[in-house]
Amino acid sequence: MTFMRRTAVWLQTAIPALALAIGATASAEGRAKVVASLPNLGSIAAEIGGDRIELTTIAVGTQDAHFVDPKPSYMVKLRNADFLLVNGLDLEIGWIPPLTQGARTPRIMPGGAGFIDCSVGIQVVEVPSSLSRAEGDVHPYGNPHYLSDPLNAEVVAGTITEALKKADPAGASYYDERRKAFARKLHESLFGKDLVDLVGGSKLAREAAAGNLDAFLDGTNVGGSALRTRLGGWIGRMQSVRGRPVLCYHKDYSYFAARFGLQVVDYVEPKPGIQPSAKHLQELVELLSRGDVKVIITRPYVEHRSTDSLAQRTGAKVITLPLEVGGSPEATDYFKLFDGVTDQIVRALADTPRPSGG
Repeated sequence: MTFMRRTAVWLQTAIPALALAIGATASAEGRAKVVASLPNLGSIAAEIGGDRIELTTIAVGTQDAHFVDPKPSYMVKLRNADFLLVNGLDLEIGWIPPLTQGARTPRIMPGGAGFIDCSVGIQVVEVPSSLSRAEGDVHPYGNPHYLSDPLNAEVVAGTITEALKKADPAGASYYDERRKAFARKLHESLFGKDLVDLVGGSKLAREAAAGNLDAFLDGTNVGGSALRTRLGGWIGRMQSVRGRPVLCYHKDYSYFAARFGLQVVDYVEPKPGIQPSAKHLQELVELLSRGDVKVIITRPYVEHRSTDSLAQRTGAKVITLPLEVGGSPEATDYFKLFDGVTDQIVRALADTPRPSGG
């Protein structure tokens, strides 16, 4: 074979291989740069974006999302970002504005194409009728801890999917398929695979969101048995402690309690963001001493003196629950977060009395 012929043959094989390599590099370098303010948002974004995004999360799960230090290193992360995912409802009001202003990247500032407020479409609870500093650290737009209800993660996943599709039309089908897979996994985790296979996850999610899940499960028979007998997942696991009263440190489990049927009777904080006085602690001691409430739910990053004191004086159990991915060693993603939280709550409440009429 002549030199020219050998060269031609080599080029026929090498050029396509080189083109593939260049294309792969360009694809990797062209991934959308997504910055999530909080770990739960980052976990959901990873499920949707897969290998088409480059993901960075600012806060860690053991931090209080209200009070993250806006470090210059975070501004560097934001400077080249295509998207900034925020929880919204003023949860990050103390640190996201300084970071976006310091990064000086218009596309990820409020109103920019890359600024994604993940609270859009959420049915927000506890919206105050009036604002007063006397009421503590009240959020003017309502309770921002909406991702403590897993059903709201489906709304967030849809918001993230649509944002990514607009920026990356070539990946639209990829994002849609991953969103569908996420929704399926979420429904199976909430209701159990058997029930989802039988009824459909979307139907169950609609009934649950409308507050009609109980009536639907009890009023629909399959094979001579009510659908409730097929209920599994997180909701099925929590049925044994449904209606049980608990004391919470802060108003961050309102959505969770509503979804899973817990009764929050009071808070260690007399008002949001206000540490309890001796008078308020004494009132809680009297409440706990009556014996109906035996479990106190707190978070990793708040002061534990108050809850420790209440436990010592009344015998109540204190459980420290993560609110975000990474808030405990086991909570490595959004699904494992709820695996752990529901397990802890069921174990803690297992030997507590069921309220009368429950």
